[in-house]
Amino acid sequence: MIEATAEWKKNYQVQVEVRQFKVDIDEPPQYHGEDTGMMPTELFISSLASCFCLALVFVAKKKSINITDMRVDVSAEADTKNFRYSRLIVKVMSSVPESKLEELIGQAKHYCYVSNTVSQSCPIEYEIA
Repeated sequence: MIEATAEWKKNYQVQVEVRQFKVDIDEPPQYHGEDTGMMPTELFISSLASCFCLALVFVAKKKSINITDMRVDVSAEADTKNFRYSRLIVKVMSSVPESKLEELIGQAKHYCYVSNTVSQSCPIEYEIA
C-alpha cells in the first residue's frame, strides 16, 4: 500500500507528504491561489510522465538496450464543463531507434501504474476518518 497525506495550509495551499518527501501544491493567481507550487492537475500529469518514463527505462534495461536519453512529455486536454480531462497525450523522445522505441512503448504500458490505473478507471472509495 502507498499512502499520501495532504494538509491544508492557507488559501489554496496544500502540502502533500509521502514517506519523507513533501510537495507544495497551490493554484495560480487566475484560480485565486498564490502560485507557490504546482496545481494538483499538474502533479497528476507529472505522475503520468515520470511513471511512464521510468517504465520505459525499466523495459530497456530488461532488454539490455542502452539508454542515453529518454524524455516523456504529457499534455492534457481539459473538459472544463465536466471537470475532467478528455484526452491525455504521452509523447516519447529518445535517440533510441524508432522501431525499438515503439517496442519499448508497447511493453512499458504494462509496467506503468499510473497509465494502467487511469486507462482502466480505478474505482475510488470515500471515507470519513
